[in-house]
Amino acid sequence: MRRPTRLGHVEVTSTFPGTPIERAPVTTTTPVIIRGSGALGRVAGWTPEYISERFADREVSISVADPDGTFRYDPDSETGLRFETMRGATLAAEFRRVPVTRKLCLQQLPIDARVPELAGEMSVPPVVPAAELNEINLWMASPDSRTPLHYDDMHNLFAQIEGRKRFVLFNPGQFEDLYPGPLNTRSESFSRVDLKKPDFQRFPKLADVEYWEAVVRPGDLLFMPAYWWHHVSSQDVSVSVNYWWRPDVRDALCPAFLRQLYLNLNLEDVNALFEAFDFSALGTGSAALLALAEMALAHGEPGAAARICGGITVASLREGLGLPEADVPSLVAALGPEHDPARRCITAALRARPGRPSSEAADLIAQLRVSNPTLTTG
Repeated sequence: MRRPTRLGHVEVTSTFPGTPIERAPVTTTTPVIIRGSGALGRVAGWTPEYISERFADREVSISVADPDGTFRYDPDSETGLRFETMRGATLAAEFRRVPVTRKLCLQQLPIDARVPELAGEMSVPPVVPAAELNEINLWMASPDSRTPLHYDDMHNLFAQIEGRKRFVLFNPGQFEDLYPGPLNTRSESFSRVDLKKPDFQRFPKLADVEYWEAVVRPGDLLFMPAYWWHHVSSQDVSVSVNYWWRPDVRDALCPAFLRQLYLNLNLEDVNALFEAFDFSALGTGSAALLALAEMALAHGEPGAAARICGGITVASLREGLGLPEADVPSLVAALGPEHDPARRCITAALRARPGRPSSEAADLIAQLRVSNPTLTTG
């Protein structure tokens, strides 16, 4: 793998609020480190000991790494990761245990929903658009522990509170070179590559992939745009908070997003796209979705455009026929001859595959613009 630059070369040092960099993470398409912002407020005092004290009487789920320190995701298990329950009062002692006998992680704990003891102490850095926030999460990790290589479909501001974490980041344009997991599984956003022991014979394209590297320290903020692949390792006992928010759908038109449009979930419930992405610049309802379908078509993914059209048709038929709970096969079976155009649209959507040519997408978009289906959400 080739490293073109250290991310530190594009560091930004600033003081909030009112500085020119204040809005940069919202508009930039590359990762940015902000050092010395002082934007964390009381969150900066969330040490392992403080968290243990606040959680003392609670039971907390902690993920346990494999012997090599990797928290490997298993799509065949119910939880994906191995978890055990631990009393909050023991957290600091368990994570600071020397020698380290096993690697642990308090992983992606939603603060608002799951940690009312800390919710009142939170502050949102001014670089984060609060209205678009999806979730704020608490993390604590053992030294020399690491995540598998993966991407998220949300923008992420990662705030380091204690210890150091090392990030290895890959541009979304290198999607296929990072060997993503199969579609419509629980591992489609994970790479099949183990960066700790890369196998260049099995994954030859990995040899020419470029990557960026950053080490974040207490007080640092790292902005990662949606769909940037990342591999994260803790160099010390680490406490972090991350802020996830919806990207503008126009900024998400990368290979991973276009592939994500093929998920069965989107065909079953196309309105879920409005929960995951900001469509405000494209309008609402079917008009916004058809604009996205045209963008997918322009980016060389007619199949993704057909899937969107299929999702619009499914949602519209459910409303029109009064079958809100019907799955797609049952819905198609309920259609009469008068619904032949809708049946053809859904059939084309079911047939669509990434990278496969399709001559139907443009006609489907035009057909739906004429019929002007209405959706209750979006």
